[in-house]
Amino acid sequence: MVKAPMPDRCAGRAASEFRADSKVRGHPATLAWPAAWRRFRPEGSALAVPEFRRFWIALIVSNIGSWMQLVAQGWLILELTNSPIYLGLFGLLRSIPALTITLVGGVVADRFDRRRILLLTQVSAAALALLLGVLDLAGLVRIWHVLAIAFLSATVMAFDNPARQSLVPSLVGRERIASAVGLNSAAWNSAAVVGPSLAGLLVAAAGTGGAFVLNGLSYFPVIWAVWTIQPAQAQPRPRTGLAQNLIAGLRFIRSDRRIWGLLTMLAVPTLLGRPYLQLMPVFARNVLHADASGYGLLMGTNGLGALLGALAVGATGSRHGKGKRLLLVSAAFGVTLVAFSLSHWFLISAALLLLVGASQTMMMGLTNTLLQLNVPEEVRGRVMSVYTLIPMGFMPLGTMLLGSLGEYFGVPLVVGVAALLVVAFAALAYQAFPDVRGLP
Repeated sequence: MVKAPMPDRCAGRAASEFRADSKVRGHPATLAWPAAWRRFRPEGSALAVPEFRRFWIALIVSNIGSWMQLVAQGWLILELTNSPIYLGLFGLLRSIPALTITLVGGVVADRFDRRRILLLTQVSAAALALLLGVLDLAGLVRIWHVLAIAFLSATVMAFDNPARQSLVPSLVGRERIASAVGLNSAAWNSAAVVGPSLAGLLVAAAGTGGAFVLNGLSYFPVIWAVWTIQPAQAQPRPRTGLAQNLIAGLRFIRSDRRIWGLLTMLAVPTLLGRPYLQLMPVFARNVLHADASGYGLLMGTNGLGALLGALAVGATGSRHGKGKRLLLVSAAFGVTLVAFSLSHWFLISAALLLLVGASQTMMMGLTNTLLQLNVPEEVRGRVMSVYTLIPMGFMPLGTMLLGSLGEYFGVPLVVGVAALLVVAFAALAYQAFPDVRGLP
């Protein structure tokens, strides 16, 4: 959104931030909340802003649909091929756009109206999901359809994610960024608990095609919510090309020790620590001797911990000392993951996964919050595209690395050693990144 001309003491504050404040302080849309709900809607919450509230509720619906499609796609691939190799190819095709296009998506988010970008990407994603559903229900689906649509959907998301991350501050204002980040993370992680369960029931009752169609329909609430967002005033488009914009954004990241430190502190634990989730079947079957239902319980417990961590980010985001808190939760992530890698008892492992899920989500959420608070508006899209690229690109690389080593040395040992390196890096980062440590 545009920045309104203000007195010097208010310079740099987004016009939409004042609009968000007015929506909280008596705007009719705010007063329309049921009286019983108002006590649960503190002034500092991003849900106090009607535009964000509509967007967030729509995201919950869409995220549930996305998780349903992800589960159903894996099942359909096995039905079509009965080969795990195609599951690996499916993951590879989804990661290629993340690694190659996401940075371009960040440049586009800084050059064009983010609201229009989201409308285009959400309509495209809906069309692809509905196409896959129709092909499946008609009995015409082939493995190349599934793989091609997966690649195209990931390409769409490479433009969608930076625009969506960059749009949030202009909706809620600076004071509510932490709340918005926590709520968005909670929307994704709550869907991670609900979506797979619904997908399992739906696939058993009606086949995979129904899950694809429902996912396609789940994008429409987001399209409506984005459509209701007040358009930003036209900004003068940079005269430099996309490549120059991209290089300028990367130079900014490298020159700002706070931003460089935050992204580095996210990249290392993502590469070494977060692959535990993809290696969970090995822990469930070979270490804890659990069946498929036990594996599902472990994943659900991790998802519940992630949800609690996301809510904690939103609840404590207004407090000072976020930089030190980020270092603390990064170390906690490594320590709890070491303990999990050593456990051979199911209940203890499940309890530890609750802590692992909570700490890794808090790490992601605090990093997101600090980036949003410290990045200038003119490069926000490019910085957030790098933030998006790290989990989407580094996690598959880490999984390949740890999985390959685990083939020879055992997955629990490899995950435990990698988690120790995460703890060591958190201790090193405390000294190496004083600018991050001092962030309020």
